[in-house]
Amino acid sequence: MNKFFKQDRYIVGVVAGLGCEVLFAVLLWIGLTIAGEPVMPHIRWFAGAFVPMILLLRYYAKRKVQLRVTKALIVTFFVTFVGFMAYLLSTKALELQ
Repeated sequence: MNKFFKQDRYIVGVVAGLGCEVLFAVLLWIGLTIAGEPVMPHIRWFAGAFVPMILLLRYYAKRKVQLRVTKALIVTFFVTFVGFMAYLLSTKALELQ
């Protein structure tokens, strides 16, 4: 498994980026479920999933060895962030004034 993340391939960036976002979201969902809180009123908390993604992107960018992974992380971050913002706007959880 460790060898996989040391490769300079686009799929490594996509898997690492989506993996850290999904892991954060699942842990938050489990925490909300254990606390007995409904998920929908706290849907904006799932934006915190982008923080580990940014830290992972910074890690790969500073190494300057795996440029394909860095590019894949940037694209994955952009696509998922735009999708999440579109979801927030469509559910009226976030309103523009």
